[in-house]
Amino acid sequence: MNVSVENLVFSYRSDPILNGVDINVGRGEIVGLLGPNGSGKSTLIKNVLGFLKPNSGRVTFSNVGENATLSAGDIARLVAFVPQLTTLRATITVFEAVLMGRLPHITDRWGGYGTEDREKALAVIESIGLSHLMHREVPTLSGGEMQKVIIARCLVQESNVLLLDEATSGLDINHAVEIMEILRGKADDQGKCILTVLHDINLAAQFCDRLFLLKGGTVYRSGPPDAVLTRDVVRDVYGIDAIVMFDADGTPIVVPRRSAAGIGIKEAAGV
Repeated sequence: MNVSVENLVFSYRSDPILNGVDINVGRGEIVGLLGPNGSGKSTLIKNVLGFLKPNSGRVTFSNVGENATLSAGDIARLVAFVPQLTTLRATITVFEAVLMGRLPHITDRWGGYGTEDREKALAVIESIGLSHLMHREVPTLSGGEMQKVIIARCLVQESNVLLLDEATSGLDINHAVEIMEILRGKADDQGKCILTVLHDINLAAQFCDRLFLLKGGTVYRSGPPDAVLTRDVVRDVYGIDAIVMFDADGTPIVVPRRSAAGIGIKEAAGV
């Protein structure tokens, strides 16, 4: 399964948000969608999901067709979505929350979940290390635990395409890396096609195969992290000076610099 966004244009009333965006995500690939606030990242995800209808352009799933011609049920089986830090307020258990991911596969609404649905939910819970929380009520979970539950609900849906909108924002570094490791494993082992909005540039550089940097509703730069994350690009897209280094594997590490005024004060003080 591949996802292709072609020349997509979208406006909220008279306010242009996306202008001729082209993005593609292949099987077994994690593609990171980066850019400053207001650059159109979340709007693009909603267009891929079919939540929003573009002014022009199209979103296509290989071997299936355009999302504009698919029903909501078709898209739910094809695509799983992880929003930013969603909180489940219902007093249901972790197992029940994960099991909800099987809803698109239920053919008999009166019959409810079957044995296979429950077995799949248990398998996913075990695979991402949630077994010890299985009977906990979700309102009692921490932010990181909650995001793992949402990821598990997404995975048990068994969709080939995973879309994530800032799923690691607000999490400590341990939980953020853990979630990205889970996604990396699903892309490598199961060929999942993953498009994720990220604000953490270094997390994106470490786990994504390719990056698309949005600026002003257009793709400013795209490609592998080591080609995209240059000092000039970071300055142009984010408006900040940064030092770009590389680790032993050639993965870029972006270190933002303080303003010239702040640096000058510290240097004058002999720090």
